Amino acid sequence: MSTRAGSKTSAMVQQRKKDSKTKRQAVLATIDAMQRTNTPITVADIARRAGVSPWLVRQPPLLEHVRKAQSGHAVGGSTAEQTPNPTTGPLLVERDLLRKENQRLRHELQRHQRRVSELLGDQIEGTDAHSQSVKVQELIDQNTILSRQASDASQELRQLKQKVEGLSADLEAAHKVNRSLMTELNRPERATPSGK
Repeated sequence: MSTRAGSKTSAMVQQRKKDSKTKRQAVLATIDAMQRTNTPITVADIARRAGVSPWLVRQPPLLEHVRKAQSGHAVGGSTAEQTPNPTTGPLLVERDLLRKENQRLRHELQRHQRRVSELLGDQIEGTDAHSQSVKVQELIDQNTILSRQASDASQELRQLKQKVEGLSADLEAAHKVNRSLMTELNRPERATPSGK
């Protein structure tokens, strides 16, 4: 039974070695193809095109081939004018890709913050104790102003009521005088002597 397990283990080891060799050959073939087409050479691009992990491309035997290809590509290719140092070219490309991803993530974070703020019904900024006390003081000031205006309006209303009462008394007196004059004018005794 141990011979079967040993044969299975050796078969698995052989298969693993074969897979590793196939992946390394795919990386080397990808590097050659990228050199022939003057494509900028980066670890990420090689891994993506070869269908392997970037970790494998960064391992010492393959990384040396990548660095040589980057040096040869920068010297012989059309990108020599763009990248003065062949080892920084791929790093610059990776840096630019990371910056773009960082910017995308920053925008996504801001979008989520706005959504959370809307759901909570409160702005994320300005919820500290100081800004809350400022808002409370503003409301107190507004309340004081409105109370003063209400007090002034009620005082003016009292003055107007007094004025109306005074005018009502004058009007009533005028009505009395008018009635007495009308009564006086309409008496029959006065009407007859003027008729003679």
